[in-house]
Amino acid sequence: MNLQAQATYSPYSMLGLGEIENRDYGRTAGMSNLGIGVRDFDYLNIVNPAGISGLDSLKFIFDLSAAGKLSYFTRNGKTDDTFNGNMKKISMGFRLAPGWGISLGTRPFSDVGYQIYSEEPIEGSTETKSVYLEGSGGLYELYLSNGFKVTDNFSVGINTKYISGTLKQTENQSEYLFEKESRVSRFYNTFGIQYHTNGLTLGATYGYKQNISMDNKTTIYDNGYNLIQEEKDRSTDQFIPETFGAGFSHIRKKIIWGMDFQYQKWEGIDPGISSIKISDSYRINAGLGYTLGSNRFYRYRDQRQMQVGASFCKPYIQAGGGNAYNYSVSAGYSFPFSGSLFNLSVEYGNSLSAPANYIKESYFMLTFNCSIIDQWFKQRKFD
Repeated sequence: MNLQAQATYSPYSMLGLGEIENRDYGRTAGMSNLGIGVRDFDYLNIVNPAGISGLDSLKFIFDLSAAGKLSYFTRNGKTDDTFNGNMKKISMGFRLAPGWGISLGTRPFSDVGYQIYSEEPIEGSTETKSVYLEGSGGLYELYLSNGFKVTDNFSVGINTKYISGTLKQTENQSEYLFEKESRVSRFYNTFGIQYHTNGLTLGATYGYKQNISMDNKTTIYDNGYNLIQEEKDRSTDQFIPETFGAGFSHIRKKIIWGMDFQYQKWEGIDPGISSIKISDSYRINAGLGYTLGSNRFYRYRDQRQMQVGASFCKPYIQAGGGNAYNYSVSAGYSFPFSGSLFNLSVEYGNSLSAPANYIKESYFMLTFNCSIIDQWFKQRKFD
């Protein structure tokens, strides 16, 4: 099969459940989306729910994130580009009781978007036929995060997610048109712990392997779009990979810096394409933030903040028997306005190395995040 990079997001999003989201798109986007070892009194941490145990009792936080991505896909000297902009996260959170923080929201879990052209041999003939594949849709998660402070220095957390959505694929073979629609509905949990003392936070996360049942409907039409056949079945050949994460952050006066490491066990998924194999993946993120004009990072919300970050990863896609290795760099800027905190970041990513048959993606991404921080239960005194 000859893949052509005419994707809405990525031609590899046709595999499995689509392209899994691995970014938080939140306040630390400029620091390569650090989160496993990050906590603060008004930060809704979805990466490690143990972090929200540190929320302030007087704060109610409403968080919005959006992103736009300009991608370039290159293979064999041919380059195609695409742009996408979407809302990425809506969440809110507060401290429910001493040492107990809670957050709920919604965000994408995976994205599907591709257009693939191939020339397939006709059985019993030397001729070929044109086949067009087009995919769309994706999965979203509704989540409830709970973080609990077990001791003054140790916290635990759990993300309870309801994952739902529809994946669509259309296959046009000139004589026939195949439309496949797969619906997903599943609960899933991830867990986190943090140890925090004197500005240092150590964190770890875990997500178990979860098999996914998909309700499939395949509809076949002729070239006049007349219904020929409709079939329904239920499959369980996809899964959410087992995931391990570890990270830390350290705050000292104006500076915060830290690193995250995440490992995902993908082996076992059948890609359905002979030239592609699935392997385990990992990602390393590192970032640094600097607060202007203050003596503490994140503690004075009337100050501006600057961020930089870098990331290195091995994707789970193997093409032509080899692995690709990708990198990204990011920068961000935060500023307060009328009781809210606005965060802007830009990210650039590309491949350090890739096998000959790998479709390489380079991209620019702009992320916008707004944290509306309101006071609760504040008593006013009158003279």
